Amino acid sequence: MSFVYHPTSFLDAKVSVFKNVKSITPLKTITFREWIFCQDKDLIEKVEKIRAEKCFKKRNLLKKQIKCITGSGVITNTRTEANLKEHNGYILIDIDYKENLHLKDEFYKLKEKVFEKIDTVCYAGLSVSGEGYYLIIKIEKPERHKEYFEFIKEWIKYGEDINIDESCKDVARLRFFSVDDNPYINEKATVLRKSFLREVKKPSTKVQHSNTDIDKLVKKIEASGVSIAPEYDQYKKLAIVFANELGENGRDYFHRVCLLDSKYNSKDCNKIFDDMLKRNYTDCTLGTLIYYMKHYNVI
Repeated sequence: MSFVYHPTSFLDAKVSVFKNVKSITPLKTITFREWIFCQDKDLIEKVEKIRAEKCFKKRNLLKKQIKCITGSGVITNTRTEANLKEHNGYILIDIDYKENLHLKDEFYKLKEKVFEKIDTVCYAGLSVSGEGYYLIIKIEKPERHKEYFEFIKEWIKYGEDINIDESCKDVARLRFFSVDDNPYINEKATVLRKSFLREVKKPSTKVQHSNTDIDKLVKKIEASGVSIAPEYDQYKKLAIVFANELGENGRDYFHRVCLLDSKYNSKDCNKIFDDMLKRNYTDCTLGTLIYYMKHYNVI
């Protein structure tokens, strides 16, 4: 991977375009300027349909049909980290409402109250669903992309109590086309220096919710008889929730929730839970469980 130094404006940084999330080879190379200010009516209509769709499953199917970019640079051949030919000097961060339910209505004011006050943020706009944001941040040393991600994750979490999407650490990650009529744009944003990476400090203790908190929620789910994880992605995220919040003690709760789905398999449940424990993911919390409960009208 080579590094193409930051252009005068982040809007002129180059990225690769893909037909959709299933595509492995790029269509062409464009700039952030062409992407952000795209006026393609077909693409804009697809975004509007996604935002209007209330069914979680149908919305995900619509998202799989929309164009994407690799926000951190240009890809050659197939889309893998190894094939990122040119890192453009920027990292893209996702912030979703479902991971920040504790912010309540304040979540929808983050652009004006938080992101516009961070001098390293070049861009802040709505995600494709309209229920989240994505940020473009300028970094000094692209070869340390993952370290920058970890710093930003902790900095925003412990400074602003905001959770960001863990998958953003992937250098070749795809970003859906989106529309925001009032984005925050700062072409003079400062670069996030490598010296900041030495300042990352992890908390000495991890805040965990008690068994009592989770037990009450699980009993509500059981009483409803509703499966809140009919899709594999939801199923996996629930495993992360219980593993993250309670460790091994969360296994029984995970089984109890999954048992309500017609596809429940005890061995599969144990296998996925074991995997989540080993990987030590932290991106799904109690807020994720509550989000799915609300989505399926359990609460």
